[in-house]
Amino acid sequence: MGEYMRDYMPVATNYDPPTSSLNADIVNTDEKFSVNLNVSQFKPDELKINLDGRKLSIQGEQDVVTDHGRSAKSFSRVIVLPEDVDVASVASSLSDDGKLSIEAPKLIPVPGRSIPIRKMPAIDQQKY
Repeated sequence: MGEYMRDYMPVATNYDPPTSSLNADIVNTDEKFSVNLNVSQFKPDELKINLDGRKLSIQGEQDVVTDHGRSAKSFSRVIVLPEDVDVASVASSLSDDGKLSIEAPKLIPVPGRSIPIRKMPAIDQQKY
């Protein structure tokens, strides 16, 4: 049996855990919304972040060719940002150890106010 297993040794030694283990740590406070991911398996040029309205897409794609073959890894996360997030201020950063952080401040709530009613002359009904 040992001689048959030797063919699988290069595969076993180059095994990386599946990228589905890339759990997003999401923090939603009164001041900010943030998403944190460990993407240390990916190079910065293998990552993409897109924002379409309130839909935040985070993607990573990697293709590795070695003497023993080829392997590909990818992940995709889609997160809908809450209504009170300032989408114009979304920013991302990537640390040297592969921690991706995406943050956005919350919108400043507009306080309620009283609207005075102006007095106007009567409207001619035939115009409307």
